[in-house]
Amino acid sequence: MKSIKSYAWDTALFLKSWLHSPNQMGTLFPSSSTTSKKIAQLIKDPQNAVVLELGAGTGQVTDEIVALGVPEECFATVEYDARLCKELMLKYPKGLNLLNIDAADMLEELPARFIGKTDYVISTLPLIPLKKDKAQKIVDSIFQVLKPGGVYIQVTLSPFRPKYMEDLGLRTTKLFVSWVNLPPMHVWRICKRIVETPAFLQLDSS
Repeated sequence: MKSIKSYAWDTALFLKSWLHSPNQMGTLFPSSSTTSKKIAQLIKDPQNAVVLELGAGTGQVTDEIVALGVPEECFATVEYDARLCKELMLKYPKGLNLLNIDAADMLEELPARFIGKTDYVISTLPLIPLKKDKAQKIVDSIFQVLKPGGVYIQVTLSPFRPKYMEDLGLRTTKLFVSWVNLPPMHVWRICKRIVETPAFLQLDSS
């Protein structure tokens, strides 16, 4: 668990970045150690998982994913804010696939071994303030990065089912709420809706 001094430093850095670019930050404060651990523990069989994190911030969830034992070559994290990214580079000088890019450009910037082969995408990106076309591009890219059966986890501050996800044709399931975080964080699993083929259009395979 992080020390109070370490978390205070991360919080100060986070607030500074929020003041500079409020629409790019999902919250005023970084995830607590308890919340970050619980999010990371959604990853099953971490030693064999391929994981993409979107919106690393000060690295709270990043640290917990690394601690689980996800292989460095199988873990990539994206952070748009240059100041936060620099701090993460100091913390992880080698081994971690750390990308200082806009998440909308992930398909062009991620190593090829992640495209269509990722088991988990964990996102704390604030999608609500974004224009719908950009949010659509990010979500579409996430599902291109995920392998069939892969899991997309989205963290929000709103307690309500994300309407923009419904608008994008996605199904949302709330996994848990972390009340120890300030403000509370709501963690969702996002899936594509399964459109059933009408019986009269199904091919007879017999």
